[in-house]
Amino acid sequence: MKVSVLMPAYNEEKFLEMAVRETMKEISGLDYEIVVINDGSTDRTGEIARELARRYRRVKVVDYYNNHGKGFALKKGFEESSGDIVVFYDADLDIPPSQIPRFINVLLSGYDVVIGSKYVPGARVKYSERRRFLSVVYRNMVKFLVGLNVSDSQVGLKVFRREVLEDVFPRVLVKKYAFDVELLTVVSMLGYRIKEMPVRIEHKEFDSNINLESVFNMFVDTIAIFYRKNILHYYNGGRR
Repeated sequence: MKVSVLMPAYNEEKFLEMAVRETMKEISGLDYEIVVINDGSTDRTGEIARELARRYRRVKVVDYYNNHGKGFALKKGFEESSGDIVVFYDADLDIPPSQIPRFINVLLSGYDVVIGSKYVPGARVKYSERRRFLSVVYRNMVKFLVGLNVSDSQVGLKVFRREVLEDVFPRVLVKKYAFDVELLTVVSMLGYRIKEMPVRIEHKEFDSNINLESVFNMFVDTIAIFYRKNILHYYNGGRR
């Protein structure tokens, strides 16, 4: 089975080349492709991605000028991918790519989706108290508002069978802040089997992408998901 690793990147010039090289090394025994999505970066991310694609035939680049957010990037990358198994993997290297093969093996044991979690036994997470506090608060808010029955929606390593994303992506509207929550909410509502796996995380830059505006937008997007799910019943309906 072919594996597509979708690697969204926004201003990741420091880590992108290493992320691609390390990922290639870890999945070298598989039939694979790596799709780097340059999400409107303002640094050298796009240039580095294009050079990697010229150098390695298994690397592709999806490139556009304006930043649209992780959800938009992953949808665009998915459209350009061809793998039977699709991996979401963040380019910041906070999660070592050595964990990807283990997630794929668990998927092939009988699951539709495998996601990383900071809250299941065996997880090893190194991050700031501020990030830890916000993570716990948001986790509880998601459980209360959306009823998503997973312990952690935000980890940047997730593995899917392709048919799941083909079914789910057309129903997902969030492009940026609460994309993972909406995606997993729809996956769960459609009855796909989700497995949570312990993950190892070592944040390189603890608080660089945390600000009050982002926290507020996460809250607004999550409220919108609650409204679509419980008031509009937008996500209802069986598998397509």
